[in-house]
Amino acid sequence: MYTASKLPPISDTTIHEKDHDNTLNLKNQHINDGKTGIVDVWPASSMPHAQSAYVPASVSTTQPKPKFLKDLETYLNRELSIIGRLNTTSHEARMQVFRQVFEFLIQEFKTYKPMLASIKNEYETYINELKDKVVELEPLKAMIITIAEECDQKIMQLRDLERKELEELKNENKKLTNKIDDIREDKQTLAEMIQKLQEELSLEHEKYRNEADARKLLVQDINDLRYQYEELITARDQGRAKDNTQEDAVMLRIALERCRKDLVESQNKITEYQANYGDVIPRRDFEKIKEKSIEMTSVLSNLKKQFTKLSEEHSTLQTVYKQVLDQRNNFAHECDILRRSATPRPDWSKCAPYIEGGNERWTVISQDRTSDQLVDILLAEIAGADPTNIGAVEYFEGLGLDESIPRYLRYEGKIRNFRTKKKDVLYFINELWEEKAKYDTKNYSNGNHSDIQEFIYEYLKKRHDDDNLIVEWGYNLHYACQRLSKDPQIGLFYNILSGEVDEIVHHKQQQMFANLKLAMSKASSSKEGCISIKDFSQVLRKSFANKTEKDFTVLEEGAKVAIDKDTPDVIKYMLLFETDADGKLSPFLLKIMEQQWDDRLAYISEIEEAIGSDKREITVEEAREVIKMIDPSINPPALEACLSRGFDYFGLVPATTKTDVETFVQLLRFGDTNRFGRPGENGKISPKVSS
Repeated sequence: MYTASKLPPISDTTIHEKDHDNTLNLKNQHINDGKTGIVDVWPASSMPHAQSAYVPASVSTTQPKPKFLKDLETYLNRELSIIGRLNTTSHEARMQVFRQVFEFLIQEFKTYKPMLASIKNEYETYINELKDKVVELEPLKAMIITIAEECDQKIMQLRDLERKELEELKNENKKLTNKIDDIREDKQTLAEMIQKLQEELSLEHEKYRNEADARKLLVQDINDLRYQYEELITARDQGRAKDNTQEDAVMLRIALERCRKDLVESQNKITEYQANYGDVIPRRDFEKIKEKSIEMTSVLSNLKKQFTKLSEEHSTLQTVYKQVLDQRNNFAHECDILRRSATPRPDWSKCAPYIEGGNERWTVISQDRTSDQLVDILLAEIAGADPTNIGAVEYFEGLGLDESIPRYLRYEGKIRNFRTKKKDVLYFINELWEEKAKYDTKNYSNGNHSDIQEFIYEYLKKRHDDDNLIVEWGYNLHYACQRLSKDPQIGLFYNILSGEVDEIVHHKQQQMFANLKLAMSKASSSKEGCISIKDFSQVLRKSFANKTEKDFTVLEEGAKVAIDKDTPDVIKYMLLFETDADGKLSPFLLKIMEQQWDDRLAYISEIEEAIGSDKREITVEEAREVIKMIDPSINPPALEACLSRGFDYFGLVPATTKTDVETFVQLLRFGDTNRFGRPGENGKISPKVSS
């Protein structure tokens, strides 16, 4: 706190104390009270009525300030100027100066000292009370600041939640719009089909009329021939009966007339039938057309109901979309206000050029991270640590000793977290696959293999002859694979380890890589492991007939790392099938793995969607129909293998076999289920299998 210097002593002017009933002489005079010094009665002595009448107006009659007042003002101005030079913004220092001046006044004015002292004490007491109140309100101020920060965080969380919901609603709206377009196209297709059937029906009717007319003409020709034949027979009989009696001729004439009468009646009936039923079609054709018409009418009514329902949902979603859009605009406005008033957020994308892996890796490791976590990631990168281990627990909890738990994870208690790095996990996985391949080749035949969970236990036991080390390595590798499962290599191994995918998927993948390498070797005109870009593209298209041009473009981009610098049109394909120092595959093979995995899941999802969510069981014939509809290019052996896998049956599946749809789809995901043709060859997915 600032301390004022001592007030200089009064040199020759002192205060003359008088009683309150004494009056001051308003004239400029000096009263001597026996004490040292003379009392200055300014400014009372300088009042207008105290001036002499004979003083000229041009002469100034204003008396100078008393020396005591001048000393006080000089002292006060000097101290305040010192405080100003010290850049002290606190009011305590200024109050201290005025307090000392007031104390000097109290000390000098003895008569008014008690009253001035009491005034000073009251002000001091009030100031202390105000200070106490300020101290009491300080925690409330801190609490208000904390509550304001919490409210800001809640607003940000709500804004993120609303943004996600808005994106989901947009995606759902887009899906429903696409579905409505598909239904409209189906409706138009059915209308065209009905029109085509009506045209075919009219053509068939015209054809039938032509045939009926031709039949009538043929009937007339037959009747004419019959008449001629009967006349010839009659003439012959008459020639033979010339020798007969007159009675036989009469009988023949009567018989002839009767036959002619019957003939006329028959012709009349034929004419009547032709007139009545000439426009009638056969009942068999009528029944077929009627059944087809009923089926088309039913399909059209169902499509109308679906269209009406989807239209209502679309209108509802549009209303919700408008509401969400209004909320988004309000939140965006609030966000702009907060952005202008709050502290600006740092642009974390500036860190990407200084991180190993560039913008792509920074996007992966910084996704869905807070600012505090991003700072930890930067520190981890600077220190050379693994950013994925940030926030990891120090110890794992044991899963217990139950028989259902894999042997390498059976433990009760806490296990230390080594924070295993990605390169160590890849090294372990590659070494494990090599050792397992040797073990299976030696101990199994006909393509069989050992259980991977049991083999991991034996493998760790062989490397670490200590139960604690086996458990520690087992838990650390298991949770490291779970943490790094987004990597294609580690993700496939973790799915096989957790029992979600069969090990045969890995072996088929390795066989696919070997076949691709062999195909490139055959297409290469050089023995140095090089192949032209044109031949490389042709090999890809022959090896992966089920991929699209977009997939081939991605694979060719991934293979650019192996382009020869001296000859840009040549690829060193041997580099594509090698692993780096950390055990990681080349970007080319990783892209193939990602595409194969995505195509596999999409293929199984299409099968599940074609079956229908309302269906509980599925037969072999229904499954065969669905698979052939989704993948028309599939050959019969592959189709039967897929059915055997889905129905968990060795060999040809009997036609009467049934299974749950959920089990069927789960078994397809477990096995090596892949598409033969390109996606979309079958066009749109036809209506779901009827229950």
